[in-house]
Amino acid sequence: MSRRRLLTALLCVALLVGFGDLPAGLSVGASPAMAATELNYLSVARGEPRRQAILAAVADFEKANPGVKVVLSEIPFDQYFQKAAIALSSGSGIDVFDVDSPLVASYGHQGALLALDKYFTKENLDDITPAERSITQYKGKTISIPKGSTSVGLFVNVDLFKQAGLKVPGIDPKERLTWDQVVDLAKKVQADKSGNKIPDVWGFAVQQYDRPYMMLPLIQSNGACDLSQDGTTVDGCLNSPAAIDAARWYGDTFNKHKISPREQVPNLFYTGKLAMYLAPSYEANTLKSQYPNVNWIVAPHPYFKKPVTPTGAWHVGVFSGTKHPDLAVALLKAYTDPEPAKRNYKIMNYTPVRVSTFKAFPETFNVAPNNLFYWEIVHTAVSRPRTPGYREYEDLLRQAFANIRQGADAAKEMNAAVEKINAQLRRYK
Repeated sequence: MSRRRLLTALLCVALLVGFGDLPAGLSVGASPAMAATELNYLSVARGEPRRQAILAAVADFEKANPGVKVVLSEIPFDQYFQKAAIALSSGSGIDVFDVDSPLVASYGHQGALLALDKYFTKENLDDITPAERSITQYKGKTISIPKGSTSVGLFVNVDLFKQAGLKVPGIDPKERLTWDQVVDLAKKVQADKSGNKIPDVWGFAVQQYDRPYMMLPLIQSNGACDLSQDGTTVDGCLNSPAAIDAARWYGDTFNKHKISPREQVPNLFYTGKLAMYLAPSYEANTLKSQYPNVNWIVAPHPYFKKPVTPTGAWHVGVFSGTKHPDLAVALLKAYTDPEPAKRNYKIMNYTPVRVSTFKAFPETFNVAPNNLFYWEIVHTAVSRPRTPGYREYEDLLRQAFANIRQGADAAKEMNAAVEKINAQLRRYK
């Protein structure tokens, strides 16, 4: 893609979300003297302790590169994509930036990310877990490096199961429940003690209850695809019988079986009012640190025909137009290489993305629930579809699942979503 087309594409993204002030520390049109000594890093503001991991990487980089100053711009999530687009379109004030993993292909299509292969050994890249490694690729080139990873499991309230006289689900992948078993258990554990037809204890809920991150494994587990192999269509994938059956099953949890609340109710699992909670791996940290009185385990992600789990987290990339590519890559590596990755885990306690990090902490990843998340990341994890049109794909599929949750016909919604998504994908041919 030409420079002019890149700038036009990125400005269009910014226009879609609206313009705002440039983030603090982001200087458009910096003087040559400033550009020679400053390296600009745009990062999503994630709070502590993740900020400490970034600052540690910056400190290491600046120590190894005297005279080079990193200007770190931390931007709130709800403003990040807009402001990153503005910075990229201006062509200045940005060298390194955070990349949400499903958008790697979009930035690759726009020509916004520098190819990184020549800076990394095969051993370094092979250290990244397989599903996450695939996300880094666009047209055969490595254009981003992941910071960490995620997995998803079925969080189970042990006390609620015991009170209902039910066997607590197993934690070994060999004991994985089917989705139909989840429905059966949810009906048995759910309780309406007040008799007002509003459960005091709900049977089952999904944390991100319409996002493709957690919805796509449902249809993939039933044998459906999420995108054609050539990346041009979702026809025959999202509207296949397998996909529609899985979507209908999901709608039934709200409308037929009534085991799930239609609207997200915060803290249900934390307060003992939800028996089974499909949620990301980071929820384990929340439960341990903030809700020590909840008695819980994590069972493997349920399945229809084959186990499929979601994965994906934030990556780091280098702007293709940077005037300092070697320095920018050095900063990226100061955060994502094997040794910094181990340090990051110690600071953040976040699911790793490198095999070497998992192996460096056997006291953590050989015990539940982390051993389960590690197993899933290696054996069952599937990334979201790698398409330049992912943002449109997600918005349209989310709307379909939101409608299904409210009682709409699954076949009608999935077929309508296919038409709309394909119309968007045609823009990227």
